[in-house]
Amino acid sequence: MAVGMTVEMRGPLLEQGGRIVGKVTEGFVTRMMELGEQRLDIVLRMRDTGPGVYLTATQARPKRASKGTYRLKVHGTPQGLRARIDDSDHIYGPWLEFGGGRFKGYAAFRKTSQWLDKQVNTEAKDYMKNYIRRLGGK
Repeated sequence: MAVGMTVEMRGPLLEQGGRIVGKVTEGFVTRMMELGEQRLDIVLRMRDTGPGVYLTATQARPKRASKGTYRLKVHGTPQGLRARIDDSDHIYGPWLEFGGGRFKGYAAFRKTSQWLDKQVNTEAKDYMKNYIRRLGGK
């Protein structure tokens, strides 16, 4: 089971808009996906993974359990008006996200998704200002 989240843009303007609206929106979806990946990286790095599970290869000591492949498997894929960030069905994914036994899990994808929800309005305004400026507007 892949652990992940989806960024999707929808609404009447986007569904009826022309090619320019689609390109602007695709660029914004990509921007939000990149922000999500950056934030997810921060959330994962803030966690103490405990013995035997490493998020990066530099955390793994020689000849010890995992080689830090989990963070390398997390990536985003933009597809038009939608983008997906997931862990490519990594075996540790559900355990790291949701936990098991006494381990509560990191909820990194959930926390990142909530953070992105709070950022989207500000990011959209900034993105559109820059886009209009590039088109020669004010």
